[in-house]
Amino acid sequence: MVSVAAPGLPQYSITAFVDDVMIGRYSSDTRDIETFVPVPEILSWHVRRKMEYAFHLEEEEKKGLEKVMVFSNMTYGSADIHVYQKKFICELDDDGSVGGYQEAAFDGESFATFDKEKGVFVPLTQKASDVIQQCANCDLYAKSDKFYMENYCIHDLKLYLPYLIKMLDKKVCPKVKISSLESDNNTKLHCCVYGFHPREVDVKWIKNGRDEIHSEEAPQILPNPDGTYQIRVSVGVTPEGGATYSCHIDHSSLNDTLVVPFLNDTKHRGVLYIIIPVFVAFVLLTAVLGVVLWRNRKDNRGITQSDSPIENV
Repeated sequence: MVSVAAPGLPQYSITAFVDDVMIGRYSSDTRDIETFVPVPEILSWHVRRKMEYAFHLEEEEKKGLEKVMVFSNMTYGSADIHVYQKKFICELDDDGSVGGYQEAAFDGESFATFDKEKGVFVPLTQKASDVIQQCANCDLYAKSDKFYMENYCIHDLKLYLPYLIKMLDKKVCPKVKISSLESDNNTKLHCCVYGFHPREVDVKWIKNGRDEIHSEEAPQILPNPDGTYQIRVSVGVTPEGGATYSCHIDHSSLNDTLVVPFLNDTKHRGVLYIIIPVFVAFVLLTAVLGVVLWRNRKDNRGITQSDSPIENV
């Protein structure tokens, strides 16, 4: 929720995920729900009901933002744009147990969390503490959120899960690009890993095959438009004679850790590594062996190398 509408920025929006897959979005600009996964006709009633619920949430969140701004001596609807964000999570484990949590932020800073077990909102700033103390209905809101988290949200998750299971289980191997940037006394190594799914990945730089180099930056996993993800891990190193550097990638689509070396020469800089799935690699290897065997048979019949059609393949 933003305090003022701006071009290209809806004043209110909701984005729904299951694990790391975006399944739907509501926008105050369209006042409609856009789905990103196939929804069977039998569930169209449920989508309409969620749209009505989104209308209700939009009004409630607007009131919440107004209260925060009043306690911050700000005027709702003024030229300055302020942002109120909320993350609402419900969790369903394989054993059937349920959990969840809720977080709120104001202008990019953590504002409050929700303690589901105690059923109370926990302020993280003085501003949040003032708002919660003056909120006459906060206890009622807390009970409502706890019930929704443990019941309605879990019900919705179970309802859609059978139609999402293939998408959630999809595995796409990462592509990797290694590059470097040199300065007077330092070399910056970049390991760009992209096009992978699911989201979870571990990327790190290793020196001499054993020593991890910790990045000074906090790398972020970012989404791509096609539903895959990307991450860049960068480290600064001081050139040493004989030292080797490699980027190590662990991902559920890989059978083993992928190790991509940094080759410290101009010819190999910016090299792109694409992982070929094992079964494809086997097919390619079989094809190559078939060509070699076929060619050997031809050679044994007296056909010279220049006459062989292999050279034109």
